[in-house]
Amino acid sequence: MKKLFTLAIVALFGICQAHAQTDFQFGVTGGLLNNDTNIKASVIGISLFNLDAISKTGYYVGAIADLGVTNTFHIQPELTYGKAGDLSFVYLPIMAKFYVTRGFNIQAGPQLSFNSNVDEIKSILKDISNDDDRFSDTLKSTAVELGVGAGYDITRHLMVQARYSFAITDRYNGPGDALLDVKNTTLNVGVAYKF
Repeated sequence: MKKLFTLAIVALFGICQAHAQTDFQFGVTGGLLNNDTNIKASVIGISLFNLDAISKTGYYVGAIADLGVTNTFHIQPELTYGKAGDLSFVYLPIMAKFYVTRGFNIQAGPQLSFNSNVDEIKSILKDISNDDDRFSDTLKSTAVELGVGAGYDITRHLMVQARYSFAITDRYNGPGDALLDVKNTTLNVGVAYKF
């Protein structure tokens, strides 16, 4: 995870350096975050149970960049830390931003999610499996997600945005992994200030 995190930081700053002579802004971002964790079991496509295991609200903070490719198309990489309850994650979204009207944009793109603490999810898996630790100790530390959202530039430097992201990959990689899925969804609403 440490190598992947370092690579993500190098990539973010590499993109920023490569486009330093174009329409480029760098800044800070933060706001409210809601994280839902769902645990689903199914056999041959038939759902046995779908448990909305955790729904926690917290915050996120981090760095944001904005690369203006054209007047209506920008690329927006971010590196944020989010905490909701006992869960904590590091997110690396790379959003494609399309300006629909002046100031208003829609966003979509991939997001890497690195868990730094998922003890609460492990505890629920342990409860489901009747205190069997082999289920609770097999969560992947990284997941690939897809984010969609919208934003509005209040000024050249200040913007608001909201984004919903959902997991494409499963976080569970243990016994019965073909039957059990552990996936997160995240909703964040916040502000960004670009220098």
